[in-house]
Amino acid sequence: ISTTGDAPAKYTKAISTISSRVLSTLTSNALPTLAETHSVTVMVVNLYFKDPHILPERGFGYLIPRSIPFAQNPERALGVVFDSDAVKGQDTASGTKVTVMLGGHWWDAFDAYPDEEEGVNMARAVLHRHLKISDKPAATRVSIQRNCIPQYTVGHESRMQAAHVDLMREFKGKLAVAGNSYTGVGLNDCVRAARDVVMGMKRGTVSTGLEDAGRKDLYVQVTLPSAAEIDAETRRREGRS
Repeated sequence: ISTTGDAPAKYTKAISTISSRVLSTLTSNALPTLAETHSVTVMVVNLYFKDPHILPERGFGYLIPRSIPFAQNPERALGVVFDSDAVKGQDTASGTKVTVMLGGHWWDAFDAYPDEEEGVNMARAVLHRHLKISDKPAATRVSIQRNCIPQYTVGHESRMQAAHVDLMREFKGKLAVAGNSYTGVGLNDCVRAARDVVMGMKRGTVSTGLEDAGRKDLYVQVTLPSAAEIDAETRRREGRS
């Protein structure tokens, strides 16, 4: 039942895109498998500099791998996005926007997180160390995204297969799921999952969105050529019979 309009409306099917842990809680733990997916918290720090040419490099930005020594990443940053380059033409004011992401798996054992001032100072330290940017930002914004990135640990696919069974048992095909807790954490994964669920429901082949978790792809079937076919194609291109 929806209460977002003037009057409640009834539906025969629901698609949940919230995190699996939250969904498990909202269903009174009727979906225990979904509560097992661990997620990490990220601090997002947005900085604006008046200088439009402050970045020494151009591009989307960069990620910081786990292999980087602590001395080179004591703030436990995950990466930096060059927003002004990544999405051009979005601003009317001249300048440079940068986003620094902190925490993630590095903060798993934390009971508390840095405050806004600490977050800005940590982000500026990252930019100074990696990009030699020492200018003071003209504007900043800090936000804590709690439990925002699911971690697909060993056994994730098996858990999703079990979750499919749980969903069918408890909701008889009336509740489906999509989003970053299930079949991919990236934006492209989430868009694809939403499409797959809707198209599958229209065709009558999808009830939970997890039917093929870990087994096959519903819509893109790729057949790799055999060694003989590759050899024949190579000969054809080289002009040999």
